[in-house]
Amino acid sequence: MNIKKYFILVFFMVGIFLAVVGGVLTAHYVLSEQIDEPEDSVEEALEKPTSDKKVNILIMGTDKGGERSDVMILASLDPRNKRLNMLSIPRDTRVKIGNNYQKINAALAIGREKLAIQTVKQLTGIPIHYYATIDFAGFRNIIDILGGVEFDVPMNMNYDDPVQDLHIHLKKGLQVLDGNKAEQFVRFRQYPRGDLDRIEAQQKFLKALFEQKLKLSYISKADDIYNEIVKSIKTNFKMSDLIKNIGAIKALNTENITMLQLPGEPKMIGGVSYFICNDEEMTTLIREQFGY
Repeated sequence: MNIKKYFILVFFMVGIFLAVVGGVLTAHYVLSEQIDEPEDSVEEALEKPTSDKKVNILIMGTDKGGERSDVMILASLDPRNKRLNMLSIPRDTRVKIGNNYQKINAALAIGREKLAIQTVKQLTGIPIHYYATIDFAGFRNIIDILGGVEFDVPMNMNYDDPVQDLHIHLKKGLQVLDGNKAEQFVRFRQYPRGDLDRIEAQQKFLKALFEQKLKLSYISKADDIYNEIVKSIKTNFKMSDLIKNIGAIKALNTENITMLQLPGEPKMIGGVSYFICNDEEMTTLIREQFGY
């Protein structure tokens, strides 16, 4: 078995969703050490991981133009217990940036990765060691390479956003979602509970992806996945980081990957729709699930 291809496949699957493509965030460094060093300003916001401690990665899937983070997931790999926890953060989460309240997805547009990292750290209290910023083109292409994902779409979905060049038209029912349809599904937002229902739908899709594609038979696709992923990722994760956590990575499967979401509720404030984090519930969740 080609071990490099195995890791590319596994990292894609556990990879933090539209970040799902962030799952292969190490693929570039498995096959090539020609990497761009992250900007010093970004490094200032990151913390150094401690040996045998949790490794936390902030994954951001960007909208058209790469300005705002349409998907934001904080993934925590626990090498000691060989587990991966993935915390979805709603894009409309209300946070204070500078002197003003903003939606958290604006942090990337205002101050790029450095401010996004600082904002998530301030919100959750979780130290962040690595980041990966990913666009949707790679996600679409990789889903196509894997032959699509069979999924039961729960409702008819129709939504058009010309500004984002986003056009969603999906029929209810069991079907195979190719890359284009998969993107439509994970980006659909017209749910009764807004981002809460959207995150739940995304996690169900991710579970189906894991169950169907986290198999050795897909290792042959790793080279094609690699070719797509190197065009779509900006990250500070290096091959040396992969080697340090190789044991935990090899052990990952659908049983030891836990998907969580930030507790809270949607609320209108000043005519703007926000997601308001429940600080007390979040503190409990972070302590119990992440150990901070």
